[in-house]
Amino acid sequence: MKKFFALLLAMILVLGMLVGCNGKADLTYAVSGTVNGESQKFAVGPYRYYVQWMTDYYYAYIMTMAAQANKKVSWTDMLADKTLTAPDTLSDYIVTTAKEQYMTWLYVELTFDALGLKLDADDETEINRIIQEDWVSIYGNDGFNTIRQTLGLTYDEFRNLMACNLKSKKIIEYYYGEGGPNEVTLDEMKEYYANNFVRFKYIVLMTQDSKGNKYGEDKMNEITNNKATIMAALENKTSTFEDLIVKYSDDYTEITADMTSSEKEAAEKQNKTILEDGLIIDSEGVFDQNLATYYNVVVDSDIVDKVFGMKNGEFVSVKLDDSIWIIQRYANDEKAEYFEDVKEMTYQALYQDDFAAKHTDWRNRLNYVYNEAVIDAYKPENLADLFDFATKGY
Repeated sequence: MKKFFALLLAMILVLGMLVGCNGKADLTYAVSGTVNGESQKFAVGPYRYYVQWMTDYYYAYIMTMAAQANKKVSWTDMLADKTLTAPDTLSDYIVTTAKEQYMTWLYVELTFDALGLKLDADDETEINRIIQEDWVSIYGNDGFNTIRQTLGLTYDEFRNLMACNLKSKKIIEYYYGEGGPNEVTLDEMKEYYANNFVRFKYIVLMTQDSKGNKYGEDKMNEITNNKATIMAALENKTSTFEDLIVKYSDDYTEITADMTSSEKEAAEKQNKTILEDGLIIDSEGVFDQNLATYYNVVVDSDIVDKVFGMKNGEFVSVKLDDSIWIIQRYANDEKAEYFEDVKEMTYQALYQDDFAAKHTDWRNRLNYVYNEAVIDAYKPENLADLFDFATKGY
């Protein structure tokens, strides 16, 4: 479900204020703008959804972290805090993010219709799956309907909201897919991959324990000696990098008889990646788009800088705050699957600037204004926990 919530783009917002008739707040729309020369107002439901989702997500996250640390925190104080979201307060960050999500949704809605695109039977099946697995199965029919009605969304409007990601993919395919006006060709993707992705294998020597405590002198001496032994073996070519991974790397997991089948399967998969394939990264250290987008998991910039400056076969050690990495660069074209694994990343890299320009141009032509009465009415401070992520999962 989280894929749906990711922002497609980050833009600069132009803020405005709109007041309803007779001085009373009009909460029936979230944004007004001009489409094909006509002034229009756009539904409040999706904004209400996005700001609620972001509020509930952070509420669950903060309360869960506090509980694990056996601390009591005030949600009101946290919304005014800047620790997680500096320079903005958490409340302001949630509102800004919800606005961005809303404008992305609106762009997708209007552009999808303007291009004459349609959802097919497979798309409708996927929307049904999302609603069933991510909503009804978690909250039950009554709970799901309560959520939908609280947000002011009809069932069809909620379905349409769940279709945003599918529609955005069809818009991108229309412009940049085969035969599109801005087609990104396979040759372009392969060339980009060859010049902008590197592959490396690594040995990790942890310098602190799982709780973040630095090792003592004896353990650090052992780690220093192991590093020297590894570097000497590589320089003298007395051991393969793979053999050294098995012997020294803290990321390698020995398969033991007491493992469960799932633990064994996970360990074997990780070991295969470490020993056979290594990591393939772009210049931002991204090796998995989902991990980077949703959890900000990327390779440390010090490692990225080193490996991009190396030639195939070269090796070097890199000291990080919690570990020492010994890395060796390998050719990124040894297997055809290496390109296939990151093909979508290369595709996105080649269209994203042009797509961002299209989005910016659309926003400028829309000449949009936020309904500040809606923004004020649905501030995080005013919202009760609706999605209950703390117990339902997030």
